[in-house]
Amino acid sequence: MTPEEIRNYAEQLSKQYNPEGFSPYPFENIQRDKKDLKILLTEKLPDSVSGVIGFLPEESAFVILVNKTKPSTRSNFTIAHELGHYFLHQDEIKKEMIVDGDNVLDRAGMLYRQDNVLSTKLETEANNFAASFLMPADLVKKAWEKLKDVEECAQVFNVSVEAITIRLSRLGLVI
Repeated sequence: MTPEEIRNYAEQLSKQYNPEGFSPYPFENIQRDKKDLKILLTEKLPDSVSGVIGFLPEESAFVILVNKTKPSTRSNFTIAHELGHYFLHQDEIKKEMIVDGDNVLDRAGMLYRQDNVLSTKLETEANNFAASFLMPADLVKKAWEKLKDVEECAQVFNVSVEAITIRLSRLGLVI
């Protein structure tokens, strides 16, 4: 998929599972619909790992583990990022191990999202998905028109100042 197709797909899914535009994002709506997906917050991941997505063949299910020790804004983006892998990269997740960065958790069929790791194509796609999913263009534009403040917009979407700044820039709302 092209970056624009990923953005459009992410925004379509965002509206499907959160038609009211609630924040923080109601990820439980996705879990109710997707019986092959589990999202779990845990303190058992190393500090360098924000989230993990894997496939459990014995359960025919995908599992997302999110590092509970990270700030809520980071966890929110991490869940959306891992959902990007779920919606975009299921075939890759089911294959042999795909690791972004160190082999922190050795298990076949897992994609790892680590802090401070160079982006790969899959990571870039998942990040683009997450940004569009959590911060749909129409809602960001409305928030920016009303607030004109980066920190307040970040709070509205429960994301980091860095994440909203990048999104605002890509939408041409700030330089």
